[in-house]
Amino acid sequence: MPLFSSRATTAPAHHHHGFFHRRDRDRVAGGYKGALSNPNTTRAGRKQAKHELRAMGRGYETHVSFMTKVKRALGIRSTPRRQRAAKRTRY
Repeated sequence: MPLFSSRATTAPAHHHHGFFHRRDRDRVAGGYKGALSNPNTTRAGRKQAKHELRAMGRGYETHVSFMTKVKRALGIRSTPRRQRAAKRTRY
């Protein structure tokens, strides 16, 4: 292979790790479930997360509660901004 090629080298490499470096399916599913309830997730991201959960056979976990949908629509967070700002530690 030439030293300077026109082929992009930024393609993701497929690494095959041992037994202990495999993805835990429960943690992957948890990430998708978190994306469903995160108000900062885009509509396309939520759709993708639902698709992935259903592909994993966990379609029953794709339900998002009505209150979560209301909070997302209104931009209400679980912790008010004043409380989050007060908890920050300044160094």
